[in-house]
Amino acid sequence: MKIKIPLKPVSVNEAWQGRRFKTNIYKTFCDQFYLIAPKKEMIKGIVQIEYKFYMKNHKMADYDNVIKTTQDMLVKCGYIEDDRKIYKATQYKIPSDEDKIEVEIKKYKLN
Repeated sequence: MKIKIPLKPVSVNEAWQGRRFKTNIYKTFCDQFYLIAPKKEMIKGIVQIEYKFYMKNHKMADYDNVIKTTQDMLVKCGYIEDDRKIYKATQYKIPSDEDKIEVEIKKYKLN
């Protein structure tokens, strides 16, 4: 399953005020992601994911800070059951003229 979301990835640093409260930036990201995300059938069980984060501001962003917010939305949108079922992930931070997120989700088989 491939998903393309034309949004700026949100860093964990931008997502939370203290330990419990979502920032307005994160709330907006979640709302927009949910509305934009194409409806697809859930991939159940253990999965592997490839993330591609296209970023205008790529020099200022840590490559790993945008994973958690995106994973949470993959669960909320019903693409995967739980982010604890991700057993393999690959991530790319790509310099770009436009911000967007591309995700590919596949079943993963344990050896």
